[in-house]
Amino acid sequence: MNKYSIDDFSKITGLNKILIRTWENRYNFVKPHRTSTNIRYYDDKMIVKALRYSTLVNAGFKISILNKLSAEQIDNLIDNQLKNTDKTNKHSLYISQFLESCMSFNQLLFNNTYEKCIKDIGIIACYKHVLLVALNRIGILWMNDEISPTQEHFLSELIKTKLYKEIEKIGFKKLPKESWVLFLPKNELHDIGLLFAYLILKMNGHNVVYLGQNLPHHLLPSLKDKNTIDKIVFSAVSKATILNLKEINNFLKTNFSESKIYTIINKNELSEDQFEEINCLTSIDEFINLVSN
Repeated sequence: MNKYSIDDFSKITGLNKILIRTWENRYNFVKPHRTSTNIRYYDDKMIVKALRYSTLVNAGFKISILNKLSAEQIDNLIDNQLKNTDKTNKHSLYISQFLESCMSFNQLLFNNTYEKCIKDIGIIACYKHVLLVALNRIGILWMNDEISPTQEHFLSELIKTKLYKEIEKIGFKKLPKESWVLFLPKNELHDIGLLFAYLILKMNGHNVVYLGQNLPHHLLPSLKDKNTIDKIVFSAVSKATILNLKEINNFLKTNFSESKIYTIINKNELSEDQFEEINCLTSIDEFINLVSN
């Protein structure tokens, strides 16, 4: 059983700690466990319950009423909210359902939520406003060893599977537009963002050579013999890549002098001088605008 502090509980569910304790004391919402030293902690079932209730409370339902309903009645309320609420509230509901699927390893819930979300708001909005938010909530806790890595991997792998399927729907025939190469440098392993870039490029009619994660950049020149390469994109997330960013960019510029090089990176990781030297992509919208022109 995974154990969560009240801080973890708050970060995952979006409920503040005062509200959590109020719900516990006034409505017996959940009853936290206690360690041998009397420190309270929560389990996965409590997290899932809070995720389901918090979205409905945010939509205007009272906890005093919700606490009296069956699980089936709660499901029906969530379904009705997805049909009738505005986009912002829908985003919150979908995020909670994806998080619930992650916490309980529920692949059916993930799949059903994904299908509804794509049909309702489209793949780009689903990725930008729902999946990324869910991943960030889970990822922050995983990086701090506050949830099981298996939960983060479960959610990540399901998302990657869906992105591959979306790419495959478009097909792989040669297209008249530019050719792009996408890769992650050595020791870069988180490729969901790069896969989404792959999908956006395919949706806009570009050719893509997708090389995936953990590829030493010095291996790339072998591509030139068999491919025309207009643009190269890689992500820089790890400290090692960011420290070697100038060296990677210089290598690519030297060996692919006729290609445009782009780095997907958080702007806060760079100094002003670095930012001016490198063609940086710092947001999804920036990338979409680039490939749509």
